[in-house]
Amino acid sequence: MEQKKNAKFRLKLNLFDGIVLVLALVAGGLLVWNRLKPAPAPGTDAPNASSTVRYTLRFQRWQEGTSGLIQPGDNLVDNVKNFQLGTVVSAEAVPAVVQVLDNQNGRYVDAVVDGFEDVLVTVETSGKEGDMSVELDSGYGLRVGNMAYVRGEGYMGSGPVVAIEREEQA
Repeated sequence: MEQKKNAKFRLKLNLFDGIVLVLALVAGGLLVWNRLKPAPAPGTDAPNASSTVRYTLRFQRWQEGTSGLIQPGDNLVDNVKNFQLGTVVSAEAVPAVVQVLDNQNGRYVDAVVDGFEDVLVTVETSGKEGDMSVELDSGYGLRVGNMAYVRGEGYMGSGPVVAIEREEQA
């Protein structure tokens, strides 16, 4: 007679299999917990309340006289991703300045560039305080020192953000 062996299922796990199984269970538990936790009550996110943001861009090295193209009321748009950046409040032409090395004294000094001007453009829009930047309502992140590539009605310019002012709305 033929002898039948009772083949019982036996789970053999080594250490690596056990770690992977525990990590998968923990990840599944976190997903279920995030899905089932209650949503925050509306109105509790006061730090993210929208406020008026006024910031200044410095368009660099424009030919003299071309700053007249920028008029208060112009709408500015990001030239890279088409974010709305706000409305121009004012534009002021200042002499274009670059830093050059003074070889005699061994330090950098400011020198005016003839035939060019920098344009300080003040823009107003609404936004909120982010983690590392001011987030405009369009989604654009503003930080002082970051370059902005901007287009307006009949002109394009680029330059750093030189100042940001926030006004809380009541």
